[in-house]
Amino acid sequence: MYGLIFDIDGTILDSMHIWIKPLEDIFTKYGYDLNKIPKEKKGEIEALPFYDMCEFLSKNIARDMTKDEVIKYFEETIENAYANDLLPKNGAVDFLKDLKKKGYTLSVASSTDYKYLEKALKRIGVFDLFDFVATPDTTGYNKSKKEFREYSIRKHGKSPEDLILFDDALYAIKAAKNSGIKTVGIKDFPWNEKEWDYIKKEADYFVDEISSFDIENL
Repeated sequence: MYGLIFDIDGTILDSMHIWIKPLEDIFTKYGYDLNKIPKEKKGEIEALPFYDMCEFLSKNIARDMTKDEVIKYFEETIENAYANDLLPKNGAVDFLKDLKKKGYTLSVASSTDYKYLEKALKRIGVFDLFDFVATPDTTGYNKSKKEFREYSIRKHGKSPEDLILFDDALYAIKAAKNSGIKTVGIKDFPWNEKEWDYIKKEADYFVDEISSFDIENL
């Protein structure tokens, strides 16, 4: 039986807007266009843990802002959204519950800090379905790093080919495939619309909605 690994933002939670819109705005304010950055570099930025992302922005984009000022720019909106507002993607909660009933091992692989995910996943009633949660602050590694994936592989206690990652980000799908993990690309328009054709080429499978994936027929 496969072990299943789930990204959260854009895959389980409809949440990319609270990250991408402020990020696009800060790039635009300082004369940059986030959408014109090469896909690989954009993926590196998206994979950064929250505080590392803020440090990157203060050093490279918003040079007149301190790291703490960038953190404040994001933090109030983000914390409130995860605690109170963000909703699951269509069918995602029932999909996870059904997989757990069937005996699959489920885990989280996210670049968002644990403290935010815990609040949101508990609020929508799925936190206890996951056997473990892998984030940069719990593993010590960025999501794009090989060591991050090795952590998930080790915790699942399975070989990579017996694991499946569900994710909406091109960089994460490519990284998982490089480690031998099967991948399912999840559509999350408009946020991954420009990467979608590349995701369909890279991923082993791809679906418009996570709940439509039929794992029993693999």
